[in-house]
Amino acid sequence: MPYASANGARLYYEVHGAGQPLLMIPGFGSTTLVYFANVGPLAERFKVVVFDPRGSGRSDIPATGYSMPGFVDDCVAILQAAGEESAHVVAASFGGMVAQNFALTYPDRTRRLVLICTTPGGTHHIAPPAENMALFMAASDIADPAAAVRSTYPLHYSDAYIAAHDAEIVERSLANAHLRSTAEGRAGQLEAVMQHDTLDRLPALAMPALVLHGDCDGVVPVDNSRKIAAAIPNAKLKIYAGAKHICFTECADEMNRDIIEFLTENER
Repeated sequence: MPYASANGARLYYEVHGAGQPLLMIPGFGSTTLVYFANVGPLAERFKVVVFDPRGSGRSDIPATGYSMPGFVDDCVAILQAAGEESAHVVAASFGGMVAQNFALTYPDRTRRLVLICTTPGGTHHIAPPAENMALFMAASDIADPAAAVRSTYPLHYSDAYIAAHDAEIVERSLANAHLRSTAEGRAGQLEAVMQHDTLDRLPALAMPALVLHGDCDGVVPVDNSRKIAAAIPNAKLKIYAGAKHICFTECADEMNRDIIEFLTENER
């Protein structure tokens, strides 16, 4: 298993496929496996580099030292370990926050930017109802992985998707239970979330950008993406009707096509 090193931490990463490099950054408490429905299709066209952020999964969980600039440094280290200096960047939720900061810090390393179900943060963040965040945070304290994942269904998936995929979601959560985030890792990542505030700087981004969101997101309300898309010059915005926070799984087929079309439009 390959690891990169950054700021004293070992970071687990994977490389799939070949072609133009594409860096995928997972969300809060998540690992490479959160993109199980996306990596394969994208790797048919790109060299996909995906990793477990510090504080999650197979990467180190330091006691201290979490910051948004630190997560940006981690992305650079991952790319360089994979033999790349720049890449397209595709990222969801917390990963999308890191991606915004990465693109602002290293525009020369960011070819095209795809932001999924994320927020500009700071005072511009539009929060969900308080009970939604309480439900989201409480799930981490539920010992049974199946019960934990089911407890967040109202935030993450539409009723129709749940009805069709409950057994599959639960089976996956049980198989990946050994990679569940720890309280220490979540606390560290939350430190970086609290530092995230990009809206006033987003107009400086010059690379092509695509902003994607489910219109029923129960964790990060869709109006956050509307703000991001309005702030980035010439950004494209697409909203998936009926989809919730894990829209990149629920709408995977359509979203993968949208991402591939966007990242390859200069090839046509």
